[in-house]
Amino acid sequence: MPTGPQRYDVISVSLPRDLVKRANALIPKTQRSRVIRDVLAKFLDSISRKQLEGEYLAYYAQRLAREAQEERDLLAEWSLSDEEAWAILEKEESSGRRAAR
Repeated sequence: MPTGPQRYDVISVSLPRDLVKRANALIPKTQRSRVIRDVLAKFLDSISRKQLEGEYLAYYAQRLAREAQEERDLLAEWSLSDEEAWAILEKEESSGRRAAR
């Protein structure tokens, strides 16, 4: 189902000369802009992940010890051991429900 026309912003980025030379030497010309775009996107994602990580750290630092322990207890109740998880996957594989990866 089409979501409508996509809008793009054109940006200009200056990269260090050595990086550009290396990209030109290693990456085929037809794929160069895609590779650079993906690297920049991953960089921006890492910045947002770091920011989210900082927010989580601040949140958990403000919690009471009792709340943190209750959450740990709840997680422990619901956690599966590695052996249990593998047994579930093997059972599904043997019944033909899913292939192992």
